[in-house]
Amino acid sequence: MTSHAAPADAPIDLLDYILQKDDAHNEWTIGGTDVYADKDPDGTGVQTFVLNKFSDANCYEVYKATEHEIQLRYEVMRCGKQNEEKWIRRFEEVNGEGAAPGCIWMKRFMKPGEGFLSTFRQDRFVFNPKTRKYEIDKNGSVKEQQTYATIDWATNDWGSHNKTGFALNPAVRLTSEWQREGLMFELYDYAKGKGLIAWRWLERVESLRPAEGDKTGHVFHCESGYVWRESVGDEKHEPLVFQYDLDKAKKGRKLEVVKFTSHWKPEMGARWYVVFRDSARDHVLERKNERIEHSFALPEWDTGKTLFDLPYLFTHPPEQKKTGSLK
Repeated sequence: MTSHAAPADAPIDLLDYILQKDDAHNEWTIGGTDVYADKDPDGTGVQTFVLNKFSDANCYEVYKATEHEIQLRYEVMRCGKQNEEKWIRRFEEVNGEGAAPGCIWMKRFMKPGEGFLSTFRQDRFVFNPKTRKYEIDKNGSVKEQQTYATIDWATNDWGSHNKTGFALNPAVRLTSEWQREGLMFELYDYAKGKGLIAWRWLERVESLRPAEGDKTGHVFHCESGYVWRESVGDEKHEPLVFQYDLDKAKKGRKLEVVKFTSHWKPEMGARWYVVFRDSARDHVLERKNERIEHSFALPEWDTGKTLFDLPYLFTHPPEQKKTGSLK
């Protein structure tokens, strides 16, 4: 994983990177991700596009593009097995731009090296198979939350993992710091005209949570898995952290570590973080000749129900819905 300093140039339109504009006829996906224009599920006329993930029509994100912002409005995870949890999140920027603003994912025009603070509300819904309804998760909904994000140029060493036939460097890297204690953050890489090409999850090495029942003192939780932490490192020496299979009690490959200073905890200075998930290294990136069809319908809830019918707790409906002018 590499990145380099941004050139001192004019602001770039990040919509050119987050969209797959090179797929003019919507004929392919990259890594199972398909990005295309759609109508706003809130019923407004705001420019809207959908990012489908995992080559699955039931797993997607809804973005809105205003004059100055790219906003994430919905995140929908309905692509699990029948008995697995299905959930939806709706975001709303505090004092945001537009009729039904999501949280700012990116400013429309930014220079690499710049950062911004996004203040937003969130409603989270979980499908209850007993009531057959999407119900508000009060613990997962928040009245106000903040994310600090920066963008930079990045160059990835794909090795043999780029099977798309496209040149993917340089990319725009979005660093998202949504965790206020500086324990973890995420990286998203976007190639111009190709959309999302890489995702990474990083956690602070010294703060990893010990695995329950571990007697070695080396096994720790990390995101949804485990790592073997050989050492925590210091100013001169990198920590040694490895993948770990808890079921097989087996140590895997060495994981990359990087130094990073959290926006939320600058007093700690640069700390070591382990790159636990790295899609550019863990998976081959392929271009598939496919088109992901989907609708905003929620048939497991009820016939005719869509995202438009979800209730509101901390977020708010667009003005048109308040006045009843939407169909």
